[in-house]
Formats: sequence, C-alpha cells, structure tokens
Amino acid sequence: MTAERQGAGARRQAALVPILLFAPCVLVYAIFFIWPQASLLAISASSKSGPGLDQYARFFGDSYYWEILGRTLGMGITVTVITLVLGLPTAYVLARSQSRWAGLLLLLTTFPLLVSAVVRSFGWMVLFFRDGLVSRTLLALGLIDRPVQTMYTMTGVIIALAQVLLPLMVLTLHGVFKSIDRDLEYAAMSLGARPAVALGLVTLRLARGGIVAGSLLVFSLAISAFATPSLVGGARANVMATAIYEQTVELLDWPFGAALAAILLVVVLGLSLAYGALIEGRGELEAPR
Repeated sequence: MTAERQGAGARRQAALVPILLFAPCVLVYAIFFIWPQASLLAISASSKSGPGLDQYARFFGDSYYWEILGRTLGMGITVTVITLVLGLPTAYVLARSQSRWAGLLLLLTTFPLLVSAVVRSFGWMVLFFRDGLVSRTLLALGLIDRPVQTMYTMTGVIIALAQVLLPLMVLTLHGVFKSIDRDLEYAAMSLGARPAVALGLVTLRLARGGIVAGSLLVFSLAISAFATPSLVGGARANVMATAIYEQTVELLDWPFGAALAAILLVVVLGLSLAYGALIEGRGELEAPR
C-alpha cells in the first residue's frame, strides 16, 4: 500500500508540473489581455439608462461611423498590399544575396524602425505641403501645372503608413525566405521549370505562412495607427483610431469610445481569421495528393 500511495503521489506531482509551469503564462495573459478586454466590453455596455447595447445601436444606426469603418479597412488593405508588393521582392533579394553587404542593406532597410513614427510623420508633413518637396519636384518634372497638396488627404496617410510599416513586412518575409532551402528552386529548375516558375511554385508556396503573418501584422498596425493619420491626415482623414480618441479624450464619451474600440477589435479578428483560413484552405487544395 505504501508503494502504491507513493506511486500515486508521484503521478499527481508529475501531472501538476505542466500546470505550474503554464500558470504564469495564463496569469500574465489574463491580466494584460483578458481583463482589459473584459473591462472594455463592460464600459461599452454602459449607458445613462443602465447596462445595454445603446452604444452599439448608435454606431450601427449612423452611416457616418459606417463610413469611418469602411475608410479604416480600406486604408489597412491598401497599405498591406503596397507593403507586400514592395517588401516581398526586397526581402527575397536580401535573403538570397551572397554579398558581404547584405547585412548592411538589411540594416538600412529596417533602420526607419529606430525612428519614432511621430518623427517620420512630421517628416512626411514637410514633404506633403503645397510648397513641399513633392509638389516642387512634380512641378519641375512638368507632371503638374500647379502646386498640389497631399497633406490632409487619405493618399498622404496611406503613403506615410506604408513607409512606416514596410520594414516590418521586410523583416518578416526575410526570415521566412532565409529558412527556405534554395536547392529546392534549383531542383525545380533542373526539372525544366523557368526561374520565375520555380519561384512561384516552390518558394512562394513555402513562404505562404510568412506572407500571411506579415500581411496580418501590417494590416492590424495600419488600421489601429493613430499618430500618422492624425498628423498627416488631420480631420479630413478621420479613421477609427482618431474617432476613438475624439470620443474618449475630447468629448469624454467613454462608453461610445469603448464601443468603437470593441467593434474595431471584432472586425479585425474576424477578417484576420477569415484571411488566414482562406490562405490555408487554398494551400491544402493546391497541395499534391
């Protein structure tokens, strides 16, 4: 009996070890993620008449806020596409480069991350004004016949955000391309595939997970960005982040601001899950059987 009890006690202790090791992670996750989100939802459900969904009814019943949400999602998708188109070839070239300067080039590519987004936004403000460098350059090239101001427009916000978030896309894709054995491309070319076909059929398929991760990272940061849209876009380029700031800080309407944040969170999670499932589903359909 003593041996059986000792064995049972040892099994219980062994079963407790994973729980004890996992407990700090669960605690941190609960404190820094679950509790703030639960508090956000609780605030959004409050109103003068008591708990309810009045704040959400206010949002869904006003086309103005639907327009802000659509503008925000359109901005995020556009910025993601731009950074993916520019970052994918850049990351591939840097990852495949055999030059001793490849590390320096990668450092220069990601160097903007060392500068605050606010500082970079102020730099774009100087360029985008009517008498800024962009307008004067276009005039000198004869592409326009009068000064143009990109400041306080969605075009300026998208350009500035793409520049701010491009290094993140490059870093994500660079690590993925580095982990893919180049001999796989050579094997495809030895079987008759052209280099471009080998790149598309082998490397890009293997890098699908990194493309999804980089796209979701850039998209989530773009639609939640506040400094760049508020400085470069101003009141004419109102997005969800600036609307939340306006409701909470300027108007002190915390319940409605919390409702806007909760709606943005749900929409982003839904789109991210759908995008990831779509890419993974296409990968399974395209996989050889």
